[in-house]
Amino acid sequence: MPEGFIHEQRRADGLRPEVILLKRFCREHSIHFDESLSEARLREDLWAKVSDHPSENAKQLIGDLRNKRIEYLESSVNDPVMLIRWLYENQGVRRFDASNRLFLVLVDRDNFFDSWKLKRAKPLLVEKIHSHLNAAGRNPGFDVSFEWDGTSYEVTSDIIFVIHSRE
Repeated sequence: MPEGFIHEQRRADGLRPEVILLKRFCREHSIHFDESLSEARLREDLWAKVSDHPSENAKQLIGDLRNKRIEYLESSVNDPVMLIRWLYENQGVRRFDASNRLFLVLVDRDNFFDSWKLKRAKPLLVEKIHSHLNAAGRNPGFDVSFEWDGTSYEVTSDIIFVIHSRE
């Protein structure tokens, strides 16, 4: 799941950003962290440090953050249009394209920050892609409208979720 999407969903739900909550915990427990890291790298570093802390507060914080991410994932799986729209509206200028697309979203439920590593899990990818395409029927995808740079676009798009868990 894109970190920006999670950030926007938390904001829409009136929740503080994950990185703010993790920083606060680290400061309260005198856990050093490098403020010069990029926000994405800092979030991953803070998450690991808080996960390693033995306190119940740490377990509760990580549990709450993890559960919220799972909630957003499940919501997107059940109704992918909002995520599809977000993916179109948040593409970079150089990558902009309003073509119909099939997105592949990789999620490692055990370590969200290692989700990109699922790119090399070829048997899992092949299974999920074939399963999705075989079930798609005659009119696959969703009709989605989105705005980009002041212009409205209409596309047909779909998402294949590849979700992995060792549980």
